[in-house]
Amino acid sequence: MSTFGNVNGPVNTGSGNQFVAGRDQYVAGRDQHVGGASPQLTQEIGRLREALDELRLTGAERKQAEAHLDEAERALPDRAAAGSHLQRFAEGLRDAGALATAGTALATSLRALGALVGLPLL
Repeated sequence: MSTFGNVNGPVNTGSGNQFVAGRDQYVAGRDQHVGGASPQLTQEIGRLREALDELRLTGAERKQAEAHLDEAERALPDRAAAGSHLQRFAEGLRDAGALATAGTALATSLRALGALVGLPLL
């Protein structure tokens, strides 16, 4: 429940640009862009998560890969830090032998993310 002037409860402020001061904003819905992270970066990381579901990995390998993606997302908008986590993600998949059997969706996302963070991921 929120308070907005004399209104209590959810408030629909309509469309357009809006400024919300403070920290820890919670936004429901799709295609939201909050802060300095590139929407394209977060979208490609989401695609990596989807592609990860199709890979043959042990439980430990999958957990480690997901942890690297979590860290990459938390590092945004710092592209260098996110890129470092993404490199470790790709190295983990390579070490597990999963890159050799991965589909084109994973390779496409890794190439796109590599270009966005300025690091080779494949």
